[in-house]
Amino acid sequence: MLDTALTIRPLESEAEKRAAFALFRRSILILPDLARLAPDLETRFLAQGAPIGAFENDELLGTVNGYPGEIALPGGEWVRHLGVTHVGTAPHATRRGVARRLLSHQLQAARLQGYAVAGLRASDARIYGRYGYGIGSQALRIELDLSRSRLAVPTRRDELRPVDPLADLPLLQRIAAETPARRGAQLRRWDSWWAMQEFRTRNGATPHHAITLGPKGRERGYLRFHPEPSDNWLVARDRGVIIDDLIAHDAAAYRDLIGHLYAQDIIHRATFPSRPLDDALPLLIDDPRAVTLGAVKDESWLRILDLPGLLAKRHFGEGAAVVVSVTDEILPANSGQWRLGPEAGATSERADLQIGIGDLASLLFGALEPQVLADAGRITAPDSVIERLARLTTVSRKPHAGIAF
Repeated sequence: MLDTALTIRPLESEAEKRAAFALFRRSILILPDLARLAPDLETRFLAQGAPIGAFENDELLGTVNGYPGEIALPGGEWVRHLGVTHVGTAPHATRRGVARRLLSHQLQAARLQGYAVAGLRASDARIYGRYGYGIGSQALRIELDLSRSRLAVPTRRDELRPVDPLADLPLLQRIAAETPARRGAQLRRWDSWWAMQEFRTRNGATPHHAITLGPKGRERGYLRFHPEPSDNWLVARDRGVIIDDLIAHDAAAYRDLIGHLYAQDIIHRATFPSRPLDDALPLLIDDPRAVTLGAVKDESWLRILDLPGLLAKRHFGEGAAVVVSVTDEILPANSGQWRLGPEAGATSERADLQIGIGDLASLLFGALEPQVLADAGRITAPDSVIERLARLTTVSRKPHAGIAF
């Protein structure tokens, strides 16, 4: 039941922001208490956000936060992206519509502020479709057995350089910021995200390491990683590292960074928690069985806020346009008929098919193909229309962000 007695408003003071983050932390259970462990870092972490609170009288019952950034569209354009996070409700206030009021308010406010897309990482995949979010990218966990494989492609080591993962954090930030838009759903990282990386690097159970690639001032990528905890690392027979972050400006940079792992004789295994579904890694080594592919998981949940703005920036393939009909109850400006393809935008033409706003996000970012949506009964149209839509929305690389927030 929707609780109409709630007051929804932005949280402005540092005290309110800290209280909201504490509420979120208590609701999610697993996060450390930054206020106690690193109060100055918590201040930096929260400063860039735009938290919203739900109040009953003066009691904070729920919160949602958002961080400003940019997201890449297929074709290489960037649009404004709100990184939605810290969604939490007090345990005694659940099932009262608190989250619904907060999330709907946030989407409407973000649209007015000029954001084109909102995105989040879902702790529960059943929740966010009802707010118009759709899966915008997926991720694959990969484990690479270095001890039973060798590189099958040439790589260079002369431009690899170890750096301090803390003292050289500004360098890593610059390299990440200069990354070209090579995939849909790729994100430009924001300052508060980097503040959390600093906390994790300082407080990890094992030391963190960083390697950059390229001449000073013209770096083309980096690798951040840490060893898995081990009772006795020096004599262990299965020494593994976790890849925390991998930035490569081009395919050659990616190959060279993978080559660095093979140059470390002490490492037996490398785990990549989040890689794109079409990762080239299995093709870089002489034994593809040395690569273990884990489960495919949803990564980005994306919500279209400004559909005309998004269509104006999204590159389409060749062919005649397909007209889709969209109904958006939370953001009515997105409702109507829209041309996908040449001269994309609003139209009065008759629709070829109807599509939900969440499925449209999945389609436009390349996470789901039209035929898959048709097979699932999410869209209905003649085969010729589905094939035309597939040509228009095709992507050269699967969408992937590679970060959590």
